Amino acid sequence: MAGRAILCRCVDVIGGDKVMIVLFRQWLWRGLLLAACLPCLAMAASIQALNYSSREVDYIAVENPGNTNSGGGGDSIRPYGQGGSICCFSVPEKWHADLKVVVVYQLSPDPTFHRETVSIPPYPDGKGGDIWLIVYEDGSVGAVVSLYGPSRPEWPGKIKGYPVPTKEYQAQRRKAKIELERKWLDTMEKGLERNSNKMTATEIDELKDAIEYKKKLIQSLE
Repeated sequence: MAGRAILCRCVDVIGGDKVMIVLFRQWLWRGLLLAACLPCLAMAASIQALNYSSREVDYIAVENPGNTNSGGGGDSIRPYGQGGSICCFSVPEKWHADLKVVVVYQLSPDPTFHRETVSIPPYPDGKGGDIWLIVYEDGSVGAVVSLYGPSRPEWPGKIKGYPVPTKEYQAQRRKAKIELERKWLDTMEKGLERNSNKMTATEIDELKDAIEYKKKLIQSLE
């Protein structure tokens, strides 16, 4: 989300010690003032986050280098997932070569908070936009500023497209799901065997239906 530009104040040193804010009423002088302030233009940006890894991101945020009080974000992201849009962070309206941010992150199950200074690549089409914090499969991080999302051809990130679970990760999740459902099935069958003499006919029928449904679910996952 592109925010409104925040224009810095220009000052002029007069007499060596005295600092005055110079106000120009003439159109020409206002134009010169704006040109002098262009390097200071900044814009508000929403913070987005992408997780291209199989690990849970417990925390991810962004700071300006050397200023821990300038941070924004704080999202958590599931494996191969996307975080929400969080307000706000300030980025330069125009990209420059030494533009860097600090990505603060924590990857489950490690409780350690990491701080990594990363370079921002050139803005696509020269336009500022949201700041996107990125976690890669190897646990490294990056950041881009882009008006366009990962599915667009203008996207400046190293990986094109939104995160997609790998086949290995999907197989692991399916296996874990089957194991969980089998435990539930075992509990239900033992409960029916142990408590059927205490249950009404309706309760027995309902539990039997639930057991059959659970069996079909497991079969569909295998």
